[in-house]
Amino acid sequence: MQLPGFRLLIVIGAEAWCTRCRTIRPDFDSLAASAKADEIWLWLDVEDHAQFLGDYLPENLPMMLVYDGDKLVSSAFLNNASALRVKSMEPLDYEDKNLLIDPGIRSRLISEDWASE
Repeated sequence: MQLPGFRLLIVIGAEAWCTRCRTIRPDFDSLAASAKADEIWLWLDVEDHAQFLGDYLPENLPMMLVYDGDKLVSSAFLNNASALRVKSMEPLDYEDKNLLIDPGIRSRLISEDWASE
């Protein structure tokens, strides 16, 4: 995940109580299983993975964050499985990436000590 050419696609959801999240999850799993060699797909549940989310809680769920190397380049609410497919295939818009506020999820994921906690 620390290689600069890698693309990290994170979807934040809450399968226990978010109907949209439960609907989108099978499509997420399918896309993740067929991901390109330079892509990493990760589903984070707000209840199970709070240590990676920190203080960040999206206004709507599910939320997709896309990192290109160490830069957050896209953030989008997913209202259905089609939006997941479209957003995951969109070319990265480098003009707007400076407007995004990185919630630090990638940094927490690659920290050296999270597995020992």
